[in-house]
Amino acid sequence: EQSIVCGLIKGRHAVPGHVREYVFEGDIPQARVSDPAYMEAVCSRFLDRHAPSVVEVYVTGFTPALLALICVCHKRSIGVVAYNYDREGRKFWRQEVI
Repeated sequence: EQSIVCGLIKGRHAVPGHVREYVFEGDIPQARVSDPAYMEAVCSRFLDRHAPSVVEVYVTGFTPALLALICVCHKRSIGVVAYNYDREGRKFWRQEVI
């Protein structure tokens, strides 16, 4: 099982030091924030580069971007594990998505 550990959007929130890859290399352009096809294309390119069977993603904001990743992974039968931030506990918690 080939997994990739990544952050969703680079620069939005702090993630653990072992996270070096990001689906989105920076903020989504304002003109594209309501463009699911654009976000899915970015996710597809990321997945094409890494060819994982599972994506372990540290969720760093912006739900439409996360949904785009989940949609593309679902279409490709790629598993998704999300790490969500708990502000009170100041740590990420694991959630199996698909």
